[in-house]
Amino acid sequence: MNIAVDKYAWSSCEPTELQEKLSAADISVIFDRKPENPNFHIDVTVATIREMAAWKIFSETGYEIQYLFRPSDRIELHFVESGTFHIESEGEQFTATAGTGFVLLPSGPTSLKASSGARKIALAIPRILCLPLIRLGNDDPDAFFRRFDPTAEMTENGVRTIHRMAALLLESGDHPFAGSPLGASLFQEALITAFVQSWPSSGQKMAIQTARPRNLKRALDWIQAHLAEEFTVSDIARNAGQSVRSLQLSFRQNVGMNPLNYVQRLRLQQIHQDLLHGDADENISEIAARWGFSHMGYFATRYRAIYGVPPSATRASRGQMSAIESI
Repeated sequence: MNIAVDKYAWSSCEPTELQEKLSAADISVIFDRKPENPNFHIDVTVATIREMAAWKIFSETGYEIQYLFRPSDRIELHFVESGTFHIESEGEQFTATAGTGFVLLPSGPTSLKASSGARKIALAIPRILCLPLIRLGNDDPDAFFRRFDPTAEMTENGVRTIHRMAALLLESGDHPFAGSPLGASLFQEALITAFVQSWPSSGQKMAIQTARPRNLKRALDWIQAHLAEEFTVSDIARNAGQSVRSLQLSFRQNVGMNPLNYVQRLRLQQIHQDLLHGDADENISEIAARWGFSHMGYFATRYRAIYGVPPSATRASRGQMSAIESI
């Protein structure tokens, strides 16, 4: 089994040169050197462990960057040790100060501005590695991750643990798991588990999810019970005791999507679970057809839009996890 671990360290006064080096470590950003601040200084140390990357950055001058990564591909955790970081993305902006951790789950272009003397440790986790550790119920993956608070105090137990684990990868000297493939695998799994189970969640968002009208609850329960069958919006409305128009309005107000899109999300979630935990010999096309997808091209497009990877990658990740468990 191939376990990739490595460590790099750079000090740069030239943004373009640093961008190229970071890109080679799968950290794709654009540094913006402002005319009023021609100086540029940054020290970066990057450590990789399997599919994850951790890095620490210190800058005497401060810097601004534009993120280039696909939001559906990864989750980033940042731990501010000094200075301030201002983050702007589509529909969201906040400032993180020393002693604060923040999570990046952008839905569009994202920029980050660091003050002079800013120092932080960050961690990038491919989202697909988190999915086997969560039970979504009636939620899609994006709804699950959106429950995480964007910022958290680094003194909180779970956040402090994740910060220390990331810092361990970046200590001076050789990579701590360079000679231990099994140790690298177990450390990665433990770190991801700590994030999924320990990062603070918003209780307010959870309350919003549970405060649903009775008719809508009947509709959701009926859909769950008949998910493997063919049905229409009219069927859902009739069994929920309301009109089609009222059903569609209730879904838009309380679920954030129309009934058919909701049904499709649930079916894609079932396919995802079957790929991870079902019959390993069953063809992906057979699994998709069982849950109502007859056109494989359309199915693959919709699956990737939600999970960030093609169905075959999910099936492959199952094999990787089985190999780790068998060591």
